[in-house]
Amino acid sequence: MAKKLRMRKCLVTKEVYSASELIRFVCAPDGQITPDVAAKLPGRGCWILAKRNVLEEAVKKKVFLRFGHQVIASSKKNDLDELDEEVVKGKITIKVRDDLVDQIESLLYKRCLDYLSLANRAGNILSGFEKVRAALKSGKTNVLLIACDGAENGRSKMCQGLDNLKVIDMFTRGDLSRAIGLENAVNLALLPGGIRTSLLQELSRYKHCRKTVIK
Repeated sequence: MAKKLRMRKCLVTKEVYSASELIRFVCAPDGQITPDVAAKLPGRGCWILAKRNVLEEAVKKKVFLRFGHQVIASSKKNDLDELDEEVVKGKITIKVRDDLVDQIESLLYKRCLDYLSLANRAGNILSGFEKVRAALKSGKTNVLLIACDGAENGRSKMCQGLDNLKVIDMFTRGDLSRAIGLENAVNLALLPGGIRTSLLQELSRYKHCRKTVIK
């Protein structure tokens, strides 16, 4: 039986999306708004679409501040295990980091590489030019992770004659090498099975939350 898709409403767009497309936030015991990228922290949460412009709009429109105040208003004095007593008494204000969106980007970056490491240990990652090229040509997979600082001619050779490739080039060779525990990892193929779906979801969230770099 297929796993039921968990749906949540974004407080900014007011639209409903799969939870894997959003970021969950909670109000920490000290009143700090905390991104819960794994969606596992206890307490009441709010959800924002994982897109940088939407997250920035949430900060600008004080969505997180309103959410925090709602959490305080709904907290009861006899249930202080979820929220600091000083917050309930109004002695601590809701705090939103100035660099909240950058913090989210950093958390998702680490999460992607952690998932990549797990996929590698599960045997779902191929490395090395010839092995990766063969897997892509045979149709064994269509997902290529390639170092963003790799040689341009190497990328052209890898992708030559291949259609419908999903090319992910958001990480350096250093990032990829550390994730899979090999030196000079430039080309990786993501095979079917394992946590492939989860990894692709994390990569998508990170892609849409990254700061745009103008060259």
